[in-house]
Amino acid sequence: MEEVIDELKLLFDEAKQRSEFELVLTLINYRGMGTHKLTTNLHEWFEALDFYKRLYISHTDKEKTRMGALLYSTFFENSDFYNIIGSLCKVKMGYRGSSYLFWKTKKYERVLGIGEKQEFLLELLFDANKHNIVKFFKENYFKEIRNTFFHSAYSLGNDNYILHETEPIYIGGIGQSSFEINGFFYPKINNVISFFESFRDLYLNAFASYKENKVVFGFFPNPSNITILGSNQGLKGFKIEKHVQFFDEWYDAGIWYDEKYDMYVGHNIRFDMPNIESIEINDQIKRYEDKDDIHQSDAEFHNLIEKISERNYPDEIAKATNLLLKFGGLRHQKMLKEENYFKRKSFPKFILPFYRRAIEIGSALFDTTEIKKTIEELEKNN
Repeated sequence: MEEVIDELKLLFDEAKQRSEFELVLTLINYRGMGTHKLTTNLHEWFEALDFYKRLYISHTDKEKTRMGALLYSTFFENSDFYNIIGSLCKVKMGYRGSSYLFWKTKKYERVLGIGEKQEFLLELLFDANKHNIVKFFKENYFKEIRNTFFHSAYSLGNDNYILHETEPIYIGGIGQSSFEINGFFYPKINNVISFFESFRDLYLNAFASYKENKVVFGFFPNPSNITILGSNQGLKGFKIEKHVQFFDEWYDAGIWYDEKYDMYVGHNIRFDMPNIESIEINDQIKRYEDKDDIHQSDAEFHNLIEKISERNYPDEIAKATNLLLKFGGLRHQKMLKEENYFKRKSFPKFILPFYRRAIEIGSALFDTTEIKKTIEELEKNN
């Protein structure tokens, strides 16, 4: 776990070095007026997992296992945790952070499951060169444990966790209906505790580090000199002096803590959501244009395409169509080069979603004759 924790620390440092103002925005995670500890679910998560950890350590046998399972499952649920990790990756790569990891679309109006949250995050982590953190999620999260525990679809032996009403859990490539508690589960729980405590400390220490005001350069949305507001309690927000003009008078703008009402308040800011969306979508498009391929998960990419399709802006549609053809074409070329017959037969199911979507959203932009022929050939082999 040492390499994982070192990489997590490095991610915070790299984000700060790339844009300290974007790091501050990520820490504040402002979505509207409210007290700092109630506008995010992080602080409740911190306190709950600390409590579960104390119970996990102080108990033995089945009581220890039950508390460990609760801690393990709760750790992987938190949305703001994923959002912040994702934003740090974006900032590290030179893009803007965001309060949300994925775009709200007709397909994603519901609350996402853990697997979906992680799928949106993994490609960002890979692009940010945080391969050990990717490995942490892949090696320590098992949906079968979380699902059976929260649905009471399990039983406990002396050293076995037995799954009920679920698919097998795959450990070392072998499907199993049970697993060892001491040899398998407890080490996973201990890894989760280590990651959780490191993230919590890095987040809280970053907040607490701002003991005095500091002027930095940033974009909000225009380039500005921005004063990060510090105090004995740590970060209190940021202010841009004489940033907006009303009736020939200049006023400060920003987000800072109102001590009287005990909440963060935005001052003289107009939230232009379509413009914010355009900025973030263009960042994502550029990131995918610069990528050689999609390496971990295409969930984030297809969520971006879904959002672009709903907005239906012509320039975004054109770029999205090119990206679909690009990544579909890369997979098609890999299929043609594959010499193993059985591996080659598995490729069409990964290629077709890209080509079909390109025709759905961009058929007016290019001659679809050849791509339709390719789709027919792939469907025959699917």
